[in-house]
Amino acid sequence: MTKTDKIIKADPGKCFKRKIDGVVFGDEIYLGTTYYLDGIKLEKPIKESPDDFEEIDIESQTEEIIKR
Repeated sequence: MTKTDKIIKADPGKCFKRKIDGVVFGDEIYLGTTYYLDGIKLEKPIKESPDDFEEIDIESQTEEIIKR
């Protein structure tokens, strides 16, 4: 993973998954503020950091989508 001030980029063949709710994103995230989780407005917005996300293999994510 590479990091700049507000942008994180996954390694080749990887994408990001938000730890708190499992939402899968692409291979690049512009960090900001999260106001909603699962469509529910948060009482206190969350300022995102790289630690809020984990890198996962794109292939394993595709396999899980196909199984559903």
